[in-house]
Amino acid sequence: MRLDRKILECEFEYTKCFSEFSEDENVIRFRDHQLKDMYYHNYTYIQDTMDGVRLKRAIEKEIALRQSEKSSFCNILFDAHLNNDILSMLEFRPEISRSGFYSYDLSYHEKLKIKSGCIVKRVEDPEMLDHLLYCDLQQDEAHVGKDFCTRRCYRRGKIYISSEGVDSYICYHDGVVIGNCDLFIHNGIAKIEDFAVIPSHQRKGYGTTILHYLIGRAIQEKCHTIYLVTDEDDTAKEMYQKIGFNKIGERIDLFINLK
Repeated sequence: MRLDRKILECEFEYTKCFSEFSEDENVIRFRDHQLKDMYYHNYTYIQDTMDGVRLKRAIEKEIALRQSEKSSFCNILFDAHLNNDILSMLEFRPEISRSGFYSYDLSYHEKLKIKSGCIVKRVEDPEMLDHLLYCDLQQDEAHVGKDFCTRRCYRRGKIYISSEGVDSYICYHDGVVIGNCDLFIHNGIAKIEDFAVIPSHQRKGYGTTILHYLIGRAIQEKCHTIYLVTDEDDTAKEMYQKIGFNKIGERIDLFINLK
């Protein structure tokens, strides 16, 4: 299931808000020199379908480049078919995951049940970045550690409170921080990203409320396509499908640990 080129363009423009980029034949490389250990700020996208030999060479070239950059990892994304025989010939054995692209059916928007008493606000100042960090720590500290959560939050926060194009929103209920989500709009296409509800508040309708608000913002901005990307093994995709998201494409992610 090949991705629409306009959605791929939106993906690239989103990453450019955080990372420098370069193009080389069939690949696009992204590098964030302020957050070098952020996998999805530092990756290579292989654009065109290649035969097995060419794909193996392309992967090996990216691994060698990342080693020369003294990186501890190499993250490669592509939307082509993956031949497992290729991976068995590599010196480093990659971790493979599949991410689904889901587009929103706008007819569902007015049908969504939202939770009363919630206020969703755009992140506009350093104090709200502290609230965003609180969300991140509640969600990810146990998995990636406090230091990384903090550096990631304030690195991305520089973009949120600027005019670079990515907006972050926080949901409050009776003054309590509940969750957060990002919205990026490019040429009539809206990308929903970094959606999270604090674990103690999950399965209570807050997630639907946050998404309802962001979808509404995208509709107000005359977006004709609203989409998100999620791990195909993540149970969250079931919630997305329930509220009106439909799968439109798939991406393969290769993560190579170079340590």
